[in-house]
Amino acid sequence: MPQPFPTLNAEKQVKTWAIEPNAKALEQLANGIWECAIKTNQRPLVVLSTAGPLIGLRKVLEQQRPKNLSPQIALLPQVISMSDWLESAPGAWKFPKKPSDLERWLSVYATLKEHDDLQVWFKAESEAGAWGLAQAIIDACDTLSNAVAPQLQKQIQALQDAGQSKSELGGQWIDRVKDLLDKTINQVYPALSRKIIDREAKVLLAFWRYLASPSDPVFRKQLAIAAHLEAAKQSHLARPLIWVETADPTPLDQELISSLLQSYANFAPVLEIKMDWRKVGLWAEAIGEEGGQAQALENITNAQSAYWRLIAAKRFEELAWVAAKVIEQHLIDGKTKIALVAQDRLAARRTRALLSRLGPALNIRDETGWKLSTTRAAASLMSWLELMRAPKDGPSAKVLLEFLQNPFVDIENPSWLNKQKDTCVGLVAELEDILIASKAESGWQTFYLAIEGAKENAQRAGSSLPNPSLLQLLQFLREKHYEWLMLKLDCKKAYALLQNNLEATGMVKNLEADSAGKQLLEVLEALDLQNTQYQRIPMYFSEWLSLLKTILEGASYQEEGGEALATLSILPLSSTRLREFDAVVIIGCDEQQLPAYSEPPLFFSDALNALLKTSTIALQFAQQARDLSELLMSCTHVDLLWQSKSQKGEPLRPSAWIQRLQSAMNWEPVGAQLPKRAFDAQPMQMAVAHFEEDLPIPQSMSPSAYKALRDCPYRYYVRSLLGLRKAKGFEEGFDASLAGQTLHALLKKFYHALKTQEHTKPELKIDSELRRAWMLEQLNIYSEREFAPLIEGDARITGTLRDWQKQIPSFVQWQLEREQQGWQYLDGEVKVGFDLPYQIPDGELASIRIEGFADRFDVQANHQQSASVLDYKHQRFEKVKLRAEHVLDDPQLLIYARAAQEKQETHRMAGHQVVQAEWVSLKAEIGKNDQYAERAKAVAELPEMMIQFNAQITQDVEQLRAKKPMQAFAPDGVCQYCEARGVCRKGIW
Repeated sequence: MPQPFPTLNAEKQVKTWAIEPNAKALEQLANGIWECAIKTNQRPLVVLSTAGPLIGLRKVLEQQRPKNLSPQIALLPQVISMSDWLESAPGAWKFPKKPSDLERWLSVYATLKEHDDLQVWFKAESEAGAWGLAQAIIDACDTLSNAVAPQLQKQIQALQDAGQSKSELGGQWIDRVKDLLDKTINQVYPALSRKIIDREAKVLLAFWRYLASPSDPVFRKQLAIAAHLEAAKQSHLARPLIWVETADPTPLDQELISSLLQSYANFAPVLEIKMDWRKVGLWAEAIGEEGGQAQALENITNAQSAYWRLIAAKRFEELAWVAAKVIEQHLIDGKTKIALVAQDRLAARRTRALLSRLGPALNIRDETGWKLSTTRAAASLMSWLELMRAPKDGPSAKVLLEFLQNPFVDIENPSWLNKQKDTCVGLVAELEDILIASKAESGWQTFYLAIEGAKENAQRAGSSLPNPSLLQLLQFLREKHYEWLMLKLDCKKAYALLQNNLEATGMVKNLEADSAGKQLLEVLEALDLQNTQYQRIPMYFSEWLSLLKTILEGASYQEEGGEALATLSILPLSSTRLREFDAVVIIGCDEQQLPAYSEPPLFFSDALNALLKTSTIALQFAQQARDLSELLMSCTHVDLLWQSKSQKGEPLRPSAWIQRLQSAMNWEPVGAQLPKRAFDAQPMQMAVAHFEEDLPIPQSMSPSAYKALRDCPYRYYVRSLLGLRKAKGFEEGFDASLAGQTLHALLKKFYHALKTQEHTKPELKIDSELRRAWMLEQLNIYSEREFAPLIEGDARITGTLRDWQKQIPSFVQWQLEREQQGWQYLDGEVKVGFDLPYQIPDGELASIRIEGFADRFDVQANHQQSASVLDYKHQRFEKVKLRAEHVLDDPQLLIYARAAQEKQETHRMAGHQVVQAEWVSLKAEIGKNDQYAERAKAVAELPEMMIQFNAQITQDVEQLRAKKPMQAFAPDGVCQYCEARGVCRKGIW
């Protein structure tokens, strides 16, 4: 039975009343508030310790409004949370200016920067660590300030009782409060410092002693309380105050509230309403009284538990699906107000994603504190700043494209480029294709070279040229990047430049049109600091960026809800207090997540928190036991879900609280009820491609395509016939293929220069030492020249250049020895090929074109028709030797050799007799004598190999033309890097 409402009389003391936090709690509370209004004939002020039940209480107050009320109390009683009530204190504008969280962080951060040893002591040497340390220090200082708050409140009250009028909260009175604060801290500090022995805590106490001021939130609260009490004292008809304790206060808060209520009772009736847990608590710790265990068992027996369900799921995904199905069933049953209590936040978010498929008929409200940093608006902002923080040479291609591809940059209508929309369609896709094709990994100069190279290739091929806006786009971004590099950064300059960037790129317009983007712009305004002393604190760009990330991590995204047939509220357990729901689903009720508690803040142990009378783990556990008891006793339909196996496969039991309920009421969990599909397992067979009749046979084949056919017919089918390619991206580090391409290009230029010099300086042919010196000098010059643009774009390529320069003496020695054997350089990068005749299934003859680019051809000095074909490999010599063992499966040299011997061809090498074919390693092992290293490997028994190759390639092409099945039979060495592996499913069969 609820307690009777207390009698309100003229006695200047606090009246207490207790209500049971069950399904009728709000109704009891509303009736009590109206009874207070009627008895006092005044509109009471109702202050809630937490803001959760505000809307629900106002709604019930309207429903329970008595008839024939006096006009003086006809309006609803004012219902407000404690924090809002203190913020609305009379004369609050005269209080010392309240610093923002950012300003307080900066004040501590500036001190930490001046003393590096402080960051070392606290193990926070990175920028992110320093900002986190600043936050932790401020939180800890607030905890210490709370510890002296009761003493300060008593001194302020004594000052008030001494007759000092505060009807006008002027500067003199504020100065007196400052003196009281200093006096109180100096009194408490020695006692605390004697109890703290470690160096870090002593430094913290020093921070608190000298940083605490009346403008801190903790002390402004005392000023607000004093202002409210003074206003009540000055008013002859102060309104009745009803204090509703919706959550258990800490011992310190209880002391402050009791003092406030007792002081207010001197001027107006005060009613303190608490929760009576004797008939509601389901566990002894929830009741908190002697004999609580027996009472809890009685409450369990009397509970309406017919619709409590305990559901176990084995896996994470199954848990989310079960939660979604349970909620869906509640909706089908006509329930319109449903709560999803997120003990397991990851599972709750996954459940939300599944339920979003129900469309706008279900309004989903997430109250768990969705971080603004997780939104795509924040990601787009960070993509711009990551681009701006790139090194001087420029960003990586990945960072560049991530910014250009974010949805808040309208690249197809870039007014910031002064271009028409039609000229910018597909601009980013074209840039991405160019950068990937040219292996341009990073650096502004590298990007420019890639675009110029694409332009040259297009002119040679007669295709369309790259969009001229590409260079203008890169130049615009490079100018913005240079502005950040040259900026002597502080908060004011960084904020101004960031705003200018967002305007210049057109992102502001798109962010303002987005819900999260609009909130992001509002949060960024805090960086302006509005002419405070903190605007000019110098910092590095990385420090400022870390600060911005910290701000976004601390900001919550508020979703915009709309009208819907039903509402699902995703909320923590603490937010369910005194709220009404048709059904509740609690996800994450395992022994690891229920109950949950907050770790003690930095610098404070649980024992020290108990000493300071603040929150402890025991108090948090008791509060959660009460919250869960209230939820179960006030809501008829409650589903408790948990994952019965951890990610490592270990069994998870339900929470100990639930196990105690099970033992008391014979409550068994039910398994997850999800529809299952039965099917017979069929092992996958080796992938085999069967030709479609309409699939055309290619008219030409490159050496790499033929190698793919030899490696695995299925691979050739996917790549060359179907034209499927893996979506290429950018990897970290320097691409070795780009180094190989550069070496090929510089060697061709070097050898052509050598041939020219031999005509102008005949002594190069006679004097071998002069020839060696010239080769060494010029090859180094050409290497520096060809690598220079790449190094300008990406300084990491310098290492590749230096490695190659170590190879130059040995390479020159190999070239001189080759010349002594009579070989002369003829040409490089030569496109050669031949028409291969073969017989089609009906007996007729057909042909296919086999062609590619040979790296180099040499000829004999005494017999110009005898040729040698060479293929450069940017590999170690051991790998080159392995190629020689499988020359028929990788017959690149044999293809070039046959192409040179075809007399009917029109290329320069036609009609030559190839007597030698060699692979040349450009990464030979350099020993102590760097001039002599094994570098070249020739094809053994070349004439016999050519005979076997000709028969083999003819047979392979005939089988291809006959459209025989193409099986995936490659060894693991080939499959490891095969693009078609995801299609053929190698590893499953």
